[in-house]
Amino acid sequence: MWPFSKKQKQPEAKTDEEKIKQNIAARLVFDPVTMQLKIKPKEPKPPPEVKLECPTCKQALVKYSESRFKCPHCRNWIYFRDYRLVTKEEYAVLREEYNRRRQEEWQRESQAEDLTKLGLTEAMYQQREQELSKTTGVAPKRPAVLLSLFNENIMKVRDLNEREERYNRLAIILNRAGEESFHILKAAAKTGLAALKKEGFVNVSIMTNETCEACNKVNGKVLSIEEALRTMPIPIKECANYPYNETRSFCTCWYSSEYDDAYMDKQ
Repeated sequence: MWPFSKKQKQPEAKTDEEKIKQNIAARLVFDPVTMQLKIKPKEPKPPPEVKLECPTCKQALVKYSESRFKCPHCRNWIYFRDYRLVTKEEYAVLREEYNRRRQEEWQRESQAEDLTKLGLTEAMYQQREQELSKTTGVAPKRPAVLLSLFNENIMKVRDLNEREERYNRLAIILNRAGEESFHILKAAAKTGLAALKKEGFVNVSIMTNETCEACNKVNGKVLSIEEALRTMPIPIKECANYPYNETRSFCTCWYSSEYDDAYMDKQ
């Protein structure tokens, strides 16, 4: 053979088109609704066999429970937590972590609810927090941020009853945080009196929960709105009620309207 002749190429293996077609056809099913073929979902593979073992002695377990149980080999307690078996010590750590996360979640929900009841938003809070931090050079406490936003927005609330409710809500938030709130509670009482006066009432009576000796002294007392605004008998600074904080008192007395002749004549 002539030495410079080219070698013939081996024929390429042909793709088994028929086999591919059968594999695709096996995955197709006819949809009578759309009158079209659709891909047949693959059958799920059976889950792998799980072999459970004691987290302490690593011996295989035959019987187990989704609550705590004792290992038949080492007699140590085994707990089922976060989809795995753990020791008693690991369970204590996981439980503490869970309680911490739940507490943080509750605080976030409570803080969001507080903002809503004060007519504020999380975006407003974060912006003011950044502004105060930039101005003072230190991270401000939450009550300070709330007070700053509240004082800026409270006078925009035209409805006096709504304004009184927001004052009361802020007083509760501050008291719960261990901050001084008596001046806010006093502002709420004045706003409530102004709302009653606007409605045409002349006199009011003081109502209490009858749990404090100082509050009981003024319980049921009737006086004019003008006198109440001048003397401010409630809230009481020396109140012995502690509904929100064990170390800071919080007066829960309120004014109730009196339907006197002067009010009825105006109606």
